[in-house]
Amino acid sequence: MTLKIPIQEVVKMVGSLRYRESMETSKIKTLMDEKIYVAVTGKDLESKSSLVWAIHNSGGKEFCIVHVHQPIQISVQGTTFHEQKLRLYRKEKEKAHKNLDKYLHICRQMQVNAEIISIEMDSVEEGILQLISQRGVTKLVMGAAADRHYSMRMKDLQSKKAIYIHREAPAICHIWFTCKGYLICSREARSTDNSYLEYSSSNTLSQSKITRETESVPSSSIVKDDAETSKRKARFEASKREEAEKSAVDALKKEETEKALRKTNEELEKMRSEAESQITESYTVIRKLQEKNNLSMETLRRLREEQEELKIKLREVSKLKGKREEEEVSPSNHREPPQYFICPITQDIMEDPHVATDGFTYEREAISGWFARGHDTSPMINKRLPHTSLVPNLALRSAIQEWLQVPESLNKSSACKSEHF
Repeated sequence: MTLKIPIQEVVKMVGSLRYRESMETSKIKTLMDEKIYVAVTGKDLESKSSLVWAIHNSGGKEFCIVHVHQPIQISVQGTTFHEQKLRLYRKEKEKAHKNLDKYLHICRQMQVNAEIISIEMDSVEEGILQLISQRGVTKLVMGAAADRHYSMRMKDLQSKKAIYIHREAPAICHIWFTCKGYLICSREARSTDNSYLEYSSSNTLSQSKITRETESVPSSSIVKDDAETSKRKARFEASKREEAEKSAVDALKKEETEKALRKTNEELEKMRSEAESQITESYTVIRKLQEKNNLSMETLRRLREEQEELKIKLREVSKLKGKREEEEVSPSNHREPPQYFICPITQDIMEDPHVATDGFTYEREAISGWFARGHDTSPMINKRLPHTSLVPNLALRSAIQEWLQVPESLNKSSACKSEHF
């Protein structure tokens, strides 16, 4: 069954509806104009400059601090997944609340009223757009870029979130974009009362199921809004896909970098172990060479000692040989020398007698050789000597020389007597 209403009645109904909607819209606008919304981040007072700018330049007394919390994505395997996720989530929330309280403290210091609105969404820009739509926000202040990116030549938006909000926010919302306490740019609000009323009237007619045979109420505004919503969603999905692709590429690059880094670390570890083994081998070789060198030095010292002993023995042999030859030439001149003329070491008549600190007299060359071979004891009593200094025994040397000259004089006198006789 179809209800037929004349077109004049429909026009009257639409007019009355438009009047009511315009009155409600004006009331809503009056309420909306009283509050200024400031979008802030969860980091420690990162958006302080935007809030201070809004308080100083907007002239408003009522402010609303808007924060969109992005819950972290945790990929933990095992039974403790939920506990860890809950613990990290609570820690993040507490940190965000502390930072928002700091913004409230700034508002109290500047003597303005402020409240906090915080929601959770995976996308910050979509969360801000949702708050604008739900609360009918007409004045919004947000950052054009992080304060560290500010420069005197900065005129355009640099933040992807700010660019997205500038493009997708409802036309009724006036937005100021600031950076480090300076206004970078703003987007003026545009009046949309007619389209809003057309949308409301067409929506009311469709709900009342009013139809007519000859004419119908236009629904171009609905189609236009649906098209804009679809475009916005499509752009948002495209940006999300782009971000997902970029994240995938970054993850792939990160995985490749970590793989290369692991390989490099393995090679470095292998090189380090090889170097340590080579150093250990080098130390072993050096130790063996040192031992061989010490052994060679000890052998050389012994050979030198043996050489000195052989030299002494050769001299003794030479002396004995000379004595034998003298005895064979003149056997009548052989006499037994006194015992104190004999060196205790060489057992031969001393030519250069010297007294050691033990009180005994030795041949200088023999006792010096004794000390040179490393002995510091007496050859006679085998006690350690206080020092190795020697004193010439001049009296004994004179007596030995006189004793050696006696046979020649005797031989000469006997020869003279024989000639005389």
